[in-house]
Amino acid sequence: MTDLVSVRAQRDDLYHFIVRRTRDPAAADDLVQETFARLLTYERARTVVDRAALGYSIALNLVRDHFRNRKRRPVEALNDDIPCEAPAPEQILMHRQKVEVFSRALDAMPPLRRDVFIRRRLHGQSCRQIAVDLAMNEAAVEKHVVRALEQLHREVAKAERRQAGRRA
Repeated sequence: MTDLVSVRAQRDDLYHFIVRRTRDPAAADDLVQETFARLLTYERARTVVDRAALGYSIALNLVRDHFRNRKRRPVEALNDDIPCEAPAPEQILMHRQKVEVFSRALDAMPPLRRDVFIRRRLHGQSCRQIAVDLAMNEAAVEKHVVRALEQLHREVAKAERRQAGRRA
């Protein structure tokens, strides 16, 4: 019983000793635990005459190590406001739905319009090159691209309205 009381008293003394030096209660708790772990390990191997003095000595060395480590790698407080860079699950789902709508709209286009649109917008071919390859004039190529974009926008807008209706 007396030994437990003295250990608690020593723990409190070491805690206050470390807090005064670190000004960090969380770090002080960790350093007190480490101090006792090292103190007990040392006591198993050797006879300790003055347990309190050895405890303060170990604690002081741990405080020094603590500040050395902080200089090597600065610590930043965690902030709950830092956003995760990965998209949210809702955004992933919405993107997949838009891709599906886009794919269905492409499949529903007349073959020539789809071919012109894919060549121009997805493969980056020039209007002149598409016109030469498909034996048409550049104005016709541009009209196919415009009509394809209009159709895609209509289909995406319809899908968004359906989604909004389901959520309401």
